[in-house]
Amino acid sequence: MVAFDPASSEVRSPAGEALSPCRNWTDHHICNWLVPVGDPTPYCAGCRLNATVPNLSAPGTLLLWKRLETAKRRMLYGVMGLNLGLPIESNELKFHFLQDQRTNPWVVEPHVLTGYSAGEITINIAEADDVQRESSRLEFFENYRTLLGHFRHESGHFFWPRVVNTDEALSEFRQFFGDERADYPGALAAYHASGPPPDWQASFVSAYASAHTHEDWAESWAHYLHITDSIETAAANGMVWSPESDEWLKQWMDLSVALNEMNRSMGMADAYPFVLLQPVQEKLRFIHRRVEASRQNI
Repeated sequence: MVAFDPASSEVRSPAGEALSPCRNWTDHHICNWLVPVGDPTPYCAGCRLNATVPNLSAPGTLLLWKRLETAKRRMLYGVMGLNLGLPIESNELKFHFLQDQRTNPWVVEPHVLTGYSAGEITINIAEADDVQRESSRLEFFENYRTLLGHFRHESGHFFWPRVVNTDEALSEFRQFFGDERADYPGALAAYHASGPPPDWQASFVSAYASAHTHEDWAESWAHYLHITDSIETAAANGMVWSPESDEWLKQWMDLSVALNEMNRSMGMADAYPFVLLQPVQEKLRFIHRRVEASRQNI
C-alpha cells in the first residue's frame, strides 16, 4: 500500500520507511495516513485528535465516519502541511463526532449542534449524509454547504487566538472584522430571528458571516482555506502559476470563474458560488498576512 506521511507531506510506501499504517486503517479502512514505527500511539496525527467517534453498530455509520475523517484530514493537511504550516498539538484540539435523536432515536443526545468551544470541535454526523446536509442547506437558504466547509469553518475559531496573537494584529483585525467583544449569544439570537442585513453581500463572504465578528472571521478563514488548497491543486495540475505568488487572490478569482463556467457546461451548480467584493478581499489578505507572520514565528 501507499499512504500519506504527514511529517513529510509526501505519499509513500511504509515498507522500509520505519512507518506503519494508522490503526484506523488496520481496524476500519478509513484512514490513509502513516505513523512512525515506535510512536507511543498507533493512531496518525489526525486520528489521535479524535475524542469521540460514532457508534459503529448502527447500519451505515461506518460510511458516514469515513466521510468525516476524509474531510477532517483534508482540512488538517491544509493547515498543518505545506499550505499554511501551522502545527496542531494533540492536547490542543479535539474532535467529537456525535449523532442526535433527529436521525437516530436510540442515542442520548436530543439535539447536537456542529460548533466549537474551548479547543473542541463537534460535528453532527448527519452532516456526512448527503440528503440530510442538502436538506439543511435548503432550510437555511445557503448556496453552499459541504462537510469540508464545516471543518474549515470550525478550525477558524480554533486558530483565531493563535494567529491574531499580538495587540497590533488585534487592532488591525477590528478594523476589518469589527469588535469581537460584542455580545455573541445576543448577536446569534438576533441573526436567527431576523436574518442577515439586506446588503450583507457588500461586506461579508456569506450571510452567516454577518451574524457576529467571530463568525465573520470563521467564514472568511474557511474561504481562505478553500482558496489556498484549490490554488495548490490547480498549480500542481498546471492550471495556474505558483501557488506562492503574491497574486494568489487574483489567481483564485480568475480560476473560480473558469470553474463555475465548466460546471455550468456540465449542467452542475457553480463550484464557488460567491462574489468577493473589496471588503471581503481585504479580510482574506489580512488572514494571509497573519498566517505568514505566525508561520515565521514557529
